[in-house]
Amino acid sequence: MYKIRFPSLSVSKLVLGGFVLAALPLLIAIGSTVGAVDDLAAQSRKTVYSVAQLSQKSFMLMERLSDLERKGKQLLVFDDADMRSAFTAMHEQVQDIVLDLRLRTEDESLTAQLDQFGSDEAATYQSVIEAHESRKAKIHGAVQRHGPHGPSATLEQFDGLFQTLGMKARALSQAYTVLIDEEVARLDGHSKTVQDRILARSAVLVPGAACLVALFTVLITRPIRQLESAIRQLGSGDYRQPVSVTGPSDLIFLGERLEWLRGRLNALEEAKQQFMRHVSHEVKTPLATIHEGTGLLADEVVGELNPEQKEITQILVSNTQRLERLITALINFSQANADPGALRREPVDMHALVGEVLDEYQLRLRAKELRLDAHLAKIEIEGNREQLRTVIDNLLSNAVKYSPAGGLISLRLGALDHYMELEVGDEGPGITEEERQQVFEPFFQGSKGRELGIPGTGLGLAIVRECVMSHHGSVELLDPPTGKGTLVRVRIPWCEESAPRLRVRISLPRQGEPANV
Repeated sequence: MYKIRFPSLSVSKLVLGGFVLAALPLLIAIGSTVGAVDDLAAQSRKTVYSVAQLSQKSFMLMERLSDLERKGKQLLVFDDADMRSAFTAMHEQVQDIVLDLRLRTEDESLTAQLDQFGSDEAATYQSVIEAHESRKAKIHGAVQRHGPHGPSATLEQFDGLFQTLGMKARALSQAYTVLIDEEVARLDGHSKTVQDRILARSAVLVPGAACLVALFTVLITRPIRQLESAIRQLGSGDYRQPVSVTGPSDLIFLGERLEWLRGRLNALEEAKQQFMRHVSHEVKTPLATIHEGTGLLADEVVGELNPEQKEITQILVSNTQRLERLITALINFSQANADPGALRREPVDMHALVGEVLDEYQLRLRAKELRLDAHLAKIEIEGNREQLRTVIDNLLSNAVKYSPAGGLISLRLGALDHYMELEVGDEGPGITEEERQQVFEPFFQGSKGRELGIPGTGLGLAIVRECVMSHHGSVELLDPPTGKGTLVRVRIPWCEESAPRLRVRISLPRQGEPANV
């Protein structure tokens, strides 16, 4: 499988580079958003200004046209030079407004309408001026009577012209109102376009930034997970698999140091196993000879012994037996602590294996008149048969050893999810809360056992823990339901059940009583 390597990058450089690359799309998104908002703001200012100007000019056109009509009529009635100047000034203002509106208008039809209005207004202005000049000439010719061609007839003539201009001005005002609505609608459409553009860019850039964050998170956390897996592997005693870490250079270097540590631990483990094999061969053989010789002396095979000699011989026999048990326990502990990957695994019928061990303990149970309450299920797991047997043997041995005469030993074998559960309990002195974590350490003996003078090497539960850990399981002390004694639970992963679960109650009778199963 192809692996991504970053031999020249450290974790800090990778984090910094990932931050920069992940922030880049966000910065682009922010920049494009700011640009789009600025464009929208500029367009909005332009539109608002244009709309305000159009609205103002169209309103002013109506006002100036009204003033123009009033001043034109006054000029026709009164011959006053100031009135003519005011009328001319108002005409110029109207034309200026028309010109300004024409410059601000892009619609051709509306421009043509403005040009026509300007022409009509200019023609009306010219008509008023000509009528005024004509009336002025008549006055200077001493024609002073009022007839059909007097001021009244002239005013009535121009009423129609000014009404026509007013109608056209109102039409222009309505047209500009429509134009303003169109400008507002166009601005709204532009803002919607800008919004869609921002959303489209964000829909691309933000997920892109998220993908970059996810990519660099994987690149950073993957070697950390590899290191964690390697540490767990070394902690479980599996030194066969080499440690391989890919990623930043400093984590690769750390992986290489772990690989060096794995090699050293593997070499030490092999040296320890070799040492234990030599101890087994070099120590057990002469010890067996000593034990056999002291046994012959104790049996007075070589001659009769006096009481002092018999006492010394019994001490020798007792201590050689104790030393032999201790060496056997040490060898068993070393084998249990060996490389779990090197163990021979096979399907093991736990129901049958527990039954075999129980058969071997019947005499010891009867000797102390102990009762056994067993609930067993037919379960098959993948494991090392000898180590699993050692687990059952050591737990039952402790239960028998610490149980008072006539006490009850409970034994349960069952399955929970993907685990096999084995629980062994007794009614002995129990273990204090302070000592619960220490009882699984090698050579540790509980205070209750020392007070009662119960012999032991302190390796029984340590061997149980190592055997269970080599099967990737767990062992723990629980609070007994009765509140006294000790309850040990072992959990080991299993592969499949060889048969439907079966609960069997076994009651071992006291000596001379029939057995009930």
